[in-house]
Amino acid sequence: MDLFWEQAGWEEKDRHLSFLKKMPFERKFPFIPTAPGLYVIRGPRQIGKSSWLKSILHHYTELNSSCFYLSCEELDSYKELSEILRSVASRAVILLDEITFVKDWDRSVKHFIDSGFNGILVITGSHVHDLKTGADRMPGRFDGGGEFYLFPMDFHEFRAVRKQAGWSQSKLEDLQCYFRVGGFPIAVAEAGKLGKVPLKALQTYWKWLSGDVVRLGKQEAYLSEILIQVALTMQTPISYQGLAQKTRLGSHNTIQEYLSVLESCFAVRTLPAIDISTGAFRIKKNRKLYFTDPLIYWLALDLGNETVKDFSYSKLAEMCAHEYLARSNKRFGYFSADTGEIDFVSPKKWAIEVKWSPVATNLSKAYLAHVAPYKTVWTQESIFENMPDA
Repeated sequence: MDLFWEQAGWEEKDRHLSFLKKMPFERKFPFIPTAPGLYVIRGPRQIGKSSWLKSILHHYTELNSSCFYLSCEELDSYKELSEILRSVASRAVILLDEITFVKDWDRSVKHFIDSGFNGILVITGSHVHDLKTGADRMPGRFDGGGEFYLFPMDFHEFRAVRKQAGWSQSKLEDLQCYFRVGGFPIAVAEAGKLGKVPLKALQTYWKWLSGDVVRLGKQEAYLSEILIQVALTMQTPISYQGLAQKTRLGSHNTIQEYLSVLESCFAVRTLPAIDISTGAFRIKKNRKLYFTDPLIYWLALDLGNETVKDFSYSKLAEMCAHEYLARSNKRFGYFSADTGEIDFVSPKKWAIEVKWSPVATNLSKAYLAHVAPYKTVWTQESIFENMPDA
């Protein structure tokens, strides 16, 4: 087994750390774990989870800590993983990358922790659906650790790294660039100062997303159809059956299965209708579907040859506003009645409308009549500002 991190200057040869150095900007990782515990790092493909893990490894090798790093792609079974973990149990820091390549990996990790390991154990996986399922089987084993996420950049971080690279323009110009490019680091770097379409990043993301879905026993052709329809119907409430009728999938149950996979892969989020009186979700009503990043929106339009026809800053503004809110608010929905619609509502807390215009116009009677401690309209000037309390 290659203990490469024990060799002097290993960082200069490492492909992940070398790639970070070549980037036109530096994206800060959320943190370096210091307390003992199990750390599960989740996030979409191509977001930098492996680079984060290598950064942790670099930190601890600099401190001369006893470390162990393993990419699990070549392991055959959880039994093999168990043997390896048993042999390195005395190490202070253990880092397991791409652990979801190992079937039933959670059995090994659970047994290892229950056997008394009291160091830092960090695991990542690109097969995010399986990583979540495995982590959910280990409740109570996160003392000092926990589940952590690495997402595409939001607009504020996007603008900060463009400024760092010497590319930043006015807020409106940077917003339009963000809507064209999204927040995946590889897409931001490829798009450059002018914000050109990141064609290579689009191809790379599609390769990984479709690969994950196929490994789960789903069909790439059906995945394409669902992504296309999510792009075309975004902003409009729709039922699972309504979505099924627009594709060849036919069954609303099959639609739910595919959407569940897309949600677990951080590609799509669902927004339910909500009762503003009780705060209860209205499960039987149609729901809204949003992509989590503009890159996925452009991928879906490209799959359906709809790129020019369906392009809409208004649609992208609402989509990105939803993702921005979803990262810090666990419970909110949209409201719809005869008097109109409110884009995003957390009952008895806040309400937000999104209008892609310089000033707030054409507000619904439902929004104007709604009473909440915090209400605002996000326009071109104020979008992503003045966040409500979670």
